[in-house]
Amino acid sequence: MEIEELIEKTVKLVLDAQRIVVFTGTGVSTESHISAIRSSSDLSTTTSNEFAFPTFVGNPTVRSRSWQTWNMFRMIEMVQPNPAHYAIAELDKMGKLDCVITQNVDGLHQKAGVPEEKVIELHGSLRWLKCLNCDRRYPMMEIARKLGEGEEETICSECGGMLKPATISFGEPPPKETSEAEQHSRNCDLFMLLGSSLMVYPAAYMPIYAIQSGAKLVIINVGTAPVDQHANVLINETVGEVLPKIIERVKSRLAH
Repeated sequence: MEIEELIEKTVKLVLDAQRIVVFTGTGVSTESHISAIRSSSDLSTTTSNEFAFPTFVGNPTVRSRSWQTWNMFRMIEMVQPNPAHYAIAELDKMGKLDCVITQNVDGLHQKAGVPEEKVIELHGSLRWLKCLNCDRRYPMMEIARKLGEGEEETICSECGGMLKPATISFGEPPPKETSEAEQHSRNCDLFMLLGSSLMVYPAAYMPIYAIQSGAKLVIINVGTAPVDQHANVLINETVGEVLPKIIERVKSRLAH
């Protein structure tokens, strides 16, 4: 099937849908030229002992190295959304978007205009740190400034507890976002899988939940994913190139 036909088929599915769940992976973020931040997402799911949750908590030397690493991600504040992020935000403005489920930790969906409450961050966020004792959150930039001024490690100002980047590390209990994402996946009528090869679980279950509940499946991705054979539309192109074209056509049809 030609790309033009695939785009038109997707436009019709979006127009017919009432509750769209958009699932995004690293293929969406890398179009913003943030390979370093992509690698930081990998840290949240790695099985390496270096970044495993028990090691972080129990080994001050590892924590010190971790803070030096995370301090480099002050660059995240300078990174801007790309056309894919803005196209997804347009879905929300049209009243079509139920939520975004993302494996990315960069906060670019929110920067593009998707409401905070509609973004489910399965692997957490680089924008925040959290206290492991009282769960208070701190903006990453606030702590990064302190680290840049020479602090080796900072603690919670409320309870003195240990702070950790608010990404999900190997060995850490699954966050509430996992069950929230499952619920939304089961209740949507169109699931759009964008820029993800679905190599990490339980994130990879989300499109399966949607399919089991009768939702249509659109995949826009360079490469393959385990659910490709279930797709109603499969487009093997970059998201930033294809999705804006789809959304512009949807907007045009809705305007007439």
